[in-house]
Amino acid sequence: MNNALAAAQATGGQDPAEKYAAARKLADVIERANVEEFISAIKGLPNQTDLSAIFNFLGLWRGSLLHIAAAANKDDILRLLLDHVSDDLIAAQNEWGDTPLHMAAKAGGSRAATILIRQARDLANVAGNIRFLRMKNKHGNTALHEAVLNGHFDMVRLLLRKDLEPVYWKNLAGKSPLHLALDTDNSAIHEVLFSRSLEPWRIEGMPPVHGAVVRDNYGTYLNLLVRTIYVCEK
Repeated sequence: MNNALAAAQATGGQDPAEKYAAARKLADVIERANVEEFISAIKGLPNQTDLSAIFNFLGLWRGSLLHIAAAANKDDILRLLLDHVSDDLIAAQNEWGDTPLHMAAKAGGSRAATILIRQARDLANVAGNIRFLRMKNKHGNTALHEAVLNGHFDMVRLLLRKDLEPVYWKNLAGKSPLHLALDTDNSAIHEVLFSRSLEPWRIEGMPPVHGAVVRDNYGTYLNLLVRTIYVCEK
């Protein structure tokens, strides 16, 4: 893979329009193809193409090629890109404030998220890795918020295992992941969130009980909240 990329890499500047067109072409390939076809598409770019500029380009409608690979659950392409992009692109935010980890969380790509988190850990100290996990988009959502909103159990479990702190944080709508969970009927996500030893007084924004009492079958949800308090005090 590295040899193929090196062969396609050219030096010199890149016209902005050409850079966008090349990035858009590779983005389309990512969404419909595998890593071999992606490499083939790279090799088919014009000789003057500056691959470094294309890989680090953040001006696509969903961000960079890294964002698109994470959103498409293309793990092999994601790994390939991570070997060839600048270190700061892993935490780069698109127009909506989403990082590649947000995109993976929305898509339920727990393997992609694991790759990104491992890369962030290798590139930064522990504090830097924690900051990566806690970044918010323009809706005030962390990756955990997005995973809950989109009903991805494996992703929620992974993110909770890596960092519990965002479970308490509110988004711009005033809702924590705990509250968002009670807006859904996903019992698996309820279980993984409310079986944790939590500190209810730390929950920001609307209390989760608010989300419970407005639902027709609020008894089930109130039982979850009571159990959370019990687990915490046990």
